[in-house]
Order: sequence, then C-alpha cells, then structure tokens
Amino acid sequence: MLPVAALAMAATGCTTGTDDGTAAKGQTVTEVCGGFAEEPGVASALEAVAGKGVRLTNDRSEPDRVVSELWKTARTPQSGKEWMEGIPFCMLEAAEDGKNILTITLREALATPGRDDGKDLVTSYSTGRLATSSDRFATVYFPCRLQAPAHEIVLDAELERADENGADHPGIRDEQITLANAAAAHVAAELGCAGTGLVTGVPAKTRP
Repeated sequence: MLPVAALAMAATGCTTGTDDGTAAKGQTVTEVCGGFAEEPGVASALEAVAGKGVRLTNDRSEPDRVVSELWKTARTPQSGKEWMEGIPFCMLEAAEDGKNILTITLREALATPGRDDGKDLVTSYSTGRLATSSDRFATVYFPCRLQAPAHEIVLDAELERADENGADHPGIRDEQITLANAAAAHVAAELGCAGTGLVTGVPAKTRP
C-alpha cells in the first residue's frame, strides 16, 4: 500500500523541485536577503551580476542583525561613538558551485567622504547623500532620521563584487549601485528612517 501523499502525487502527476524530481537548491534573486531585490529593476541588476536564472545561497547574511545593531547605534550618544565594522546584510554565493558573487554590508559612517575623493576612478549617482560605483565596488551614504530617543545617523551601504565573479560588462557600475541602493532602502524601511534621499529603482548618473 502506498502512503496517501504518494497516491495523491501519482494521481496528479505532481513533483516537487526540478523536472527530475530533485529539490531545487538555493533561492531566486527575488528571495535572497529578505527580498531586497523584489522590484523588477533591482532583480534584473542582480541577475546581470549573478547570472541569468542562477539560484543563490545567502547563509552568511545577517539582515536582522544589521537592523538591530544600527538601531542600537542610533541610541548611542555621539560622545560614545566608535568606528563601526560593516555587518553582512547580504553575502551571496552560487548554489550550484559555491562561487562567491557579492557582499553588501551596512554600517554607521562617522563622516561622509568629500565628493572629490577618488572622483577620477568612480561614477557618481543621484541617491542618498553620496553614491559612487567603480569596477568592483559601490557605496551609498545616506542620512537616517529617527524619532527620540534615537537620533539621526549617517549610514553606509557598501557592495563588493567577488574577484571570482566575472560579470565585467559596460553596465556593471549601474547594476552595482542599483543593488547597494536597494539594500540601503530595505534597511532604511526596517529602521523607520526619514529623510534618506534614497531613490526608487535605478539611480541616475551625475557624472560618467
């Protein structure tokens, strides 16, 4: 006698996972890291970096810790501030072979860099307070105004594309800044930030 569940599947011809009946590994681009890439333009950017149709793992990501730690620092008096290491909001690997794809970290920034710092090496974008992207890095600085007893802080969302990720094509800087900006917006929404200056979708270039 077959179990009831097996009989039901046999009758309907249903299977779980992939066509060969095995469970699909990993997640889609819209599912990883709390779904920060659900918006179509952001999902397209992540696919351009990770690969079309690739399934991903984000086991070393800590999106919940990012929010809790940033909330703590927003309640810490300015006199007690110290430089904060980035917390891994999203660390992505390819599910099939384990290759690293990218890492996005969030931290409080004690200061925003000058707009002319490294201007010849980066492309600037209109989102947040300062946003730039280079060949393998992207960063978005943005203010986060919170209600008392918390106070306004400046946050930095940093994306680093892994050396083994070979998505080197003309639009890569735009895609990187789109992902960093989406991660920033996701965390800002979780924290309840006001006055961030973050845009929706793909940030516009302010300088080639």
